[in-house]
Amino acid sequence: MERGGRFVIGDGGLRLLLGVLEHGSLLGAAKEIGWSYRHAWGYLKQAEAALGAPLTTPRPGKGASRGMALTETGRLVLEQLVATRNRIDDAVGPSGPTSKEIAARGRSHRRRAIAGQARTPRGDWRTRR
Repeated sequence: MERGGRFVIGDGGLRLLLGVLEHGSLLGAAKEIGWSYRHAWGYLKQAEAALGAPLTTPRPGKGASRGMALTETGRLVLEQLVATRNRIDDAVGPSGPTSKEIAARGRSHRRRAIAGQARTPRGDWRTRR
């Protein structure tokens, strides 16, 4: 979904909003799709900034009653995303990114350094000036 030529939300966001609706929390939604909480939070805030309206609202409380709920705008966006994804899939068959591809988008990039790939051309961020 785009607004004014600017990316707002896609298949990952669709799954994120569905997860918030199902689990009542961003953490539960992020875990379900394999994203870090930080990535999910940033994705959500970027989408809200592009739309100019909040998609979620915090649920106050303690313990299990605490969490997050979709706003009316969040529900409308979710309905539009589901309808669009269903129309596309009906027209051309199941398409879009797989669950693994969506999960990979939210993983930490620190794994590159662990895998032996340099983070900078010289291999150490401290020597880059």
